[in-house]
Amino acid sequence: MKRLLHQLPLLWVLGLFGLPVAALGEIKLGAPLKDFTIPGFGEDGFPSWVLKGKQLQHVDDANALVQKMQLQILGGNGDRNVETDLFSPVAKVHLRDNRAEGDQSLRIIGDHFRITGQNWHWDGKRRTVEIQQRVKVTFNETLKFF
Repeated sequence: MKRLLHQLPLLWVLGLFGLPVAALGEIKLGAPLKDFTIPGFGEDGFPSWVLKGKQLQHVDDANALVQKMQLQILGGNGDRNVETDLFSPVAKVHLRDNRAEGDQSLRIIGDHFRITGQNWHWDGKRRTVEIQQRVKVTFNETLKFF
């Protein structure tokens, strides 16, 4: 039996023992992820955002399309409280660069404000959102005059 195993191709032997062939190289995601949650980390190693959605389909090694995106922006520096929620029906997410963008609508909800618009870009490193079209901002604060 030992002699036979030495003559068999390595991939066949791995398959024989139930080991995945993908263990030999990089695993590629072809099928979409459904009802997923992915944390994102800042340069300090702490979670800085959480990406959730109905479906994530990889476009290439660094980019994905997300259906029914919810992006939760965390306080940072180890604070896991959600500062702001971003919602969009479809978004292109650049996972390695902490960026996302979309042509469709974006809804942002914070403690004391709501923002809506279209044609947007989120930069997680700079902690900014740019909205190009149909922007509407609503503040839920009482203004105090001096």
